[in-house]
Amino acid sequence: MPYLVMLLGVFAGIGFWWWRLKAMGEAASEIHDAAGKVIGKYKRNKFRKKVEGATLTAVSDPIAAAIIMMIAVAQEDRPLDDDTEAAIRNEAVGTMGQADPAEVMIFCKWVASNVADANDVSYAYRTLWTDNLTQNERRDLISMVQRIASLRGGPTPNQKTKIEKLSERLGFQKGR
Repeated sequence: MPYLVMLLGVFAGIGFWWWRLKAMGEAASEIHDAAGKVIGKYKRNKFRKKVEGATLTAVSDPIAAAIIMMIAVAQEDRPLDDDTEAAIRNEAVGTMGQADPAEVMIFCKWVASNVADANDVSYAYRTLWTDNLTQNERRDLISMVQRIASLRGGPTPNQKTKIEKLSERLGFQKGR
């Protein structure tokens, strides 16, 4: 009988420790899953930022880049409205000489919707503009952006800052 009690105690001890190890394994698995989710979220966020930047680098036309800049500054503090979009279209036709800007406007609105800050646009396209535009054309670009920003009650302080940064990146001193 004492051997049976001892054998039962050994089996109970083995069962207890087996159950504890199993619980520890499940806890470790949950920790591993949580760590995997955190790492996955970090990688998705990093990839999202790369994709957002990739839309800007896909543009190699200075006219499209200028339209993107106008849209980005226009929607800096408020959503883009129909009047502002029509004014940008008029700038594309009148100042830039685009015959039919419909297709480029759709593309530029899509690119600008993926931009968090208008300064990102001026930074991404500064060499495109300085390499392909004359000094007068760069001044015209700044003037167009100022006109678009002035449509709804004048440029906001935030828009003024973006335009000043654009001016500096295009090689003009503050205040031109």
